[in-house]
Amino acid sequence: MVLVALIFAILALIGEIVVLGLVGFASAVMSEQGIVSPVASAELGVIGFLSVIFLIIDVVVISRTWKMYSAVKNGDIATLKSLNSLGWAIVALIFSGVIPGVLLLIAHGRIED
Repeated sequence: MVLVALIFAILALIGEIVVLGLVGFASAVMSEQGIVSPVASAELGVIGFLSVIFLIIDVVVISRTWKMYSAVKNGDIATLKSLNSLGWAIVALIFSGVIPGVLLLIAHGRIED
């Protein structure tokens, strides 16, 4: 469960990096074409800013999920239970996508048992 959540969180991270690249590309095209639009620039700025925020939070979620996976792999139940958090599963659900969040929610229930 945790490994699959980690894989999908990494895929979400790659998607966020692609979005940042597309924002940069759109900005370059706008400046090259001489398009001066405060609205378009503001939209690109907001999308870029939100992408950076999602990217940072996704890196933190991946780091925590990696620690959980390492604890599972090493059989360290105490560390796994200390890392198991419903709050982090919800953060993963919001910022890393539905699949990692749902898998961490399912893993949360199994770890608690």
